[in-house]
Amino acid sequence: MSLRESDPELVFANGEGARGVAAAGARAIFDGVWRELQEERGSAGLLFPGEIFWLNGAPGSGKGTNTEFIMRERRYEGVPIVVSDLLHDPRARRLMDAGGLVGDREVLALLLRKLLDPQFRAGAVVDGFPRTQTQVDFLRMFFGRLNTLHSAVPRFHILVLFVDEEESVRRQLKRGREALASGGAAAKNVRKTDLDPGLARGRYRVFMEQTFAPLQTLRSIFACHLIEAHGSVDDVRRRIAAGLAGAAA
Repeated sequence: MSLRESDPELVFANGEGARGVAAAGARAIFDGVWRELQEERGSAGLLFPGEIFWLNGAPGSGKGTNTEFIMRERRYEGVPIVVSDLLHDPRARRLMDAGGLVGDREVLALLLRKLLDPQFRAGAVVDGFPRTQTQVDFLRMFFGRLNTLHSAVPRFHILVLFVDEEESVRRQLKRGREALASGGAAAKNVRKTDLDPGLARGRYRVFMEQTFAPLQTLRSIFACHLIEAHGSVDDVRRRIAAGLAGAAA
């Protein structure tokens, strides 16, 4: 399905109300980042992947366990793009070292530059984007801009690994116990949410409200694959493989 920049969905209720204000802010950020890319590379140099899987999942659903499996299933080169890892990019480090915050604008710029790497030309898996309504807005705008830039329509897929709240909390706490038992760097870097049942439950609910709900608005635009992630790793991978088999090659 082709989404053009003039689509009413990008106007968001004619710009009225808080949602309209937020969407206008997202538009200003996106346009600014896009202008920078055009100035750096020119329109001809904006060669993004022909297919992108935008991977998200509930806490403890196994995203980290399955990203490389998805890459192999799609026969992509390179490695998965993990959005949290982009914060180690020198651009982000310089900003943080100067006391700045890495916000939506910086994340968007880092991600789009990463996607321009030739290793992702055939396709990419992006782990952890979009996570908020603003980032969902960015994704709509990105897709619309690509449709005006190239004759070949890009293929975007939303892939969500899902577990219910009780399973998510159980897995988060299990991960915390195992990290503490292993000692070393894993114990030092363990999340507080992996140690406290209340915080683990809160993290799950934040995912449902701030990530899962906005993602549902993309179902009419992109192919969406909701993968039930209960059971063993092999069980989940069989479901992922079945879901990817139906994706356009």
